[in-house]
Amino acid sequence: MKSNTIAAIATPMTNSGIGIIRISEDQSLDIIKKIYKPKKIDKKIKEVKTYTAHYGHVYDGETLLDECIVLVMKGPHSYTAEDVVEINCHGGVVVMKKVLEAVFKAGATPAEPGEFTKRAFLNGRIDLSEAEAVMDLIQSKNEFAMSTSLKQLEGALGKKITEIRKQIIHSVAFIESALDDPEHYSVDGFSDELKDQVEVIINQLNEFLENADNGRILKEGIQTVIVGKPNAGKSSVLNVLLGEERAIVTDIAGTTRDVLREHIHIDRMPLHSIDTAGLREATDEVERIGISRAWTEIEQADRIILMLDSSDPDSQNIEKVRSEFLSKLPSNM
Repeated sequence: MKSNTIAAIATPMTNSGIGIIRISEDQSLDIIKKIYKPKKIDKKIKEVKTYTAHYGHVYDGETLLDECIVLVMKGPHSYTAEDVVEINCHGGVVVMKKVLEAVFKAGATPAEPGEFTKRAFLNGRIDLSEAEAVMDLIQSKNEFAMSTSLKQLEGALGKKITEIRKQIIHSVAFIESALDDPEHYSVDGFSDELKDQVEVIINQLNEFLENADNGRILKEGIQTVIVGKPNAGKSSVLNVLLGEERAIVTDIAGTTRDVLREHIHIDRMPLHSIDTAGLREATDEVERIGISRAWTEIEQADRIILMLDSSDPDSQNIEKVRSEFLSKLPSNM
């Protein structure tokens, strides 16, 4: 697919030691030739070998912008399967912006968010599951999420789906062949074989769907909501889990009015802990809103921690309190 040459800053926009500007498409080498001068005057950047690094300086016209290392990765053996050039300059925000502006002046256009990965997908470099894995890997908050994303990036899921697709296509082709040429292709007994095959495929797809929810938990953490009556100790539990005084704790009932979210790790497992307003008949509009939000979080939770106050006579019968609470939950939970 022929399209324009794109460029963008590939590293965070913050002051750091190194900043990278990435350029992708067939005109990448022509663009870098206009703004880059190698240390060795006789070097021709368009003729260098792929996967090589070159020291020199970046200019905007006659104005020196920075010294840099230019990496050349020629297609189709690059991330986008196009010619890719990366300018490794100093990581100052102003420096990176100036270098990027020079790249735009030389003929590149701004890349849209995720466009490098989009081009990798459109050019057949990666499949859709691998494209999704790129973002999951970048955003992974724990080792489990990182490991899962890496396996998906290597094509683990794509290979399984491709194999299922091949089985379906083979069966459809056999049936069509038998209908067109019944003298050479017999479907006797094939219906039972096809039934078994379909059942296996359905089970595999159901397993993928179940694992998708497990993958969400690995990436986002177990949505754990702490609920109970006012002054039952919900905020204290959150503080203990965090190891710091994050939630305000007082003897005044209804201290927590809004939802308080924190991410923690227990034995490397991510836990998205949510402290909520105490569940009771609201005494004012603010508390009513807080309690409403608490129930919204409860309905979306993976796990619920129900806090009970042992000094409260109404909480003595734990099983009764638990049953009453469960009866208030939606039927689909």
